[in-house]
Amino acid sequence: MRYRRFMLGFFLVSVLFFLMCYSSLEHDNKDPDMEYILENFEDYNNTWISFGGKVEALDESGQEITVRLSEPPYLSINVGTEGLKENPQDGDIVEVLGILDGKNHVTAEEMLISEQWKHDLIYVRSIPAIPFALYIFFRRWKFNRKTFRFERRVRDA
Repeated sequence: MRYRRFMLGFFLVSVLFFLMCYSSLEHDNKDPDMEYILENFEDYNNTWISFGGKVEALDESGQEITVRLSEPPYLSINVGTEGLKENPQDGDIVEVLGILDGKNHVTAEEMLISEQWKHDLIYVRSIPAIPFALYIFFRRWKFNRKTFRFERRVRDA
């Protein structure tokens, strides 16, 4: 009986391990990130991709922008914006949907633009929540200076 439990546990852990290995190996094929796409450019040439980032530079004609990815490894990608109604400015946060047509170039079909100050406004809007969260926390917990840790208040224990 004891060995059956051990064998069953070993079998279940082995199955879990092999499922994790399979998921890890197949992840790049099913849900690649931008680093993998740009490293394996030949496989993804002329395919639809989407990514987000911050506009770093604009060219003089307004037909080309450079976008720094918002996810690691923070690569820069050139985006062609011909025929788009939107005109991004330097520092704007953009979401790009387009066709990868060069080693480091995307032709944008659609682009969502959020100005930098509007993007940062979410942090300002969350400031009123900080006192409320601190009030809720200190209502249940108190700091014990002798043991140098937080303890539950006696009425809540």
